[in-house]
Amino acid sequence: MRHLHLPLLLCLLLLAVACQAAPPATPTPAGTTIPQASPTPQPTASTTPRPGTATPSPTPAASPTPFQPPDLRYLAQALDAQLDEFDSTTNGISSYTVIDLTSGQRIERNADLAVAGASMLKIPILLDTYRVLDGPPDRATTRIITETATLSGNYTANLLLQLVAGRPDAYAGAQIVTQSLRRLGIYNTFIAVPYDEDALPAYPATYFTPANQRTDLTTNPDPARQVTTGDLATLLQMIYTCATAGSGPLIDTFPGELSAGECQAVLEQFQGNRIDAFIESGVPAGVPLAHKHGWIDDTHGDAGIVFSPNGDYVLAVALYSPGWLEWEISNPLIGELSRLTYAHFNDPAGYPPNLPPLPALPTPSPTPDLPLAIISNTGGAGLTLRSSPAGAEITVLPEGLLVYLLAEPTAAANGVAWQKIRTPAGEEGWVGLSYLTARP
Repeated sequence: MRHLHLPLLLCLLLLAVACQAAPPATPTPAGTTIPQASPTPQPTASTTPRPGTATPSPTPAASPTPFQPPDLRYLAQALDAQLDEFDSTTNGISSYTVIDLTSGQRIERNADLAVAGASMLKIPILLDTYRVLDGPPDRATTRIITETATLSGNYTANLLLQLVAGRPDAYAGAQIVTQSLRRLGIYNTFIAVPYDEDALPAYPATYFTPANQRTDLTTNPDPARQVTTGDLATLLQMIYTCATAGSGPLIDTFPGELSAGECQAVLEQFQGNRIDAFIESGVPAGVPLAHKHGWIDDTHGDAGIVFSPNGDYVLAVALYSPGWLEWEISNPLIGELSRLTYAHFNDPAGYPPNLPPLPALPTPSPTPDLPLAIISNTGGAGLTLRSSPAGAEITVLPEGLLVYLLAEPTAAANGVAWQKIRTPAGEEGWVGLSYLTARP
């Protein structure tokens, strides 16, 4: 038997010890905390209980308690604090809407204020495109859809309007998209004139809406294309419900024309919109986001759905500053609003342990079970509400206002058919029937 040399034996012993050594522990990424300059990936689940929770028994292991975000109104306080400063320092007007897609809770600021629609209107354009398609889009149509959603192409958006119209007339397509929105009860958002085109005498140059008839606040919105953050958020919520549940207003309003798969395709297209700015900059990398941004000289905005680990939500934001809005102001601000919103839903350390109590929510007034109509065809002059058919004037109602049709039979006076109505504010009176368009 051959003897091993001592140096060789020592090497073998050291090697054996090394093989038995435990591997180094993998570091755990740090969690996010509000406030923080930029979002970081969420930490993996930990066995260490949060303060104030009971220590789980080792056998069997207790399931971690899911983080329940606090009332959304706490987030509203944080967002409003950011936007109060913007409004005061820029002489601007800010608007946002957030919807918790799990609970349905909603917070908003100037959500019914008309702002320039810009490329954010490509959300309803894409939705109507899938509505009129008889099946999956072919390769050429897919390319047009993708360029509109991800590269914000104006030329391709007009091609989609032609597809919606069924003929090479983008103006007709714009009318159809606007009417589709109104069928859904969305009356403040419209496209009257295609992108980069001028108004034509045969088509409306603008629409009068409750939002752009406000006299207390105005952003001097583009007359051809307008949105509100409330409308955009509502439409995105409808698309989400359609895509995830195969039900909701889109399915009910357009039976046989839209499916869950088509709504999902719309969201997938907007997930390809990557700009590294606005809402996107406030969401950690890898978290799915379907959004569409848009801007002109004085108005910047973004609207989308964030599919976050602890709950999906809608965020729609618009900022306006008279004359010119600096990118260096709008981009970090929208990013911060997005970061705060993401943290609200996902960061257990985002708020102090003892939040101050909030006032009780007001009891909502019951909505009358009455048919609805929209005031129209007044040429923007509005419609006079009268105490009786052809009677004394009560007030003038703006074009685009939704009103309730009361059960009293129509009456004739001075050669006019009159309908009794109730406004959302509770005023009742008579108006000319020919100036009412029934909501389907």
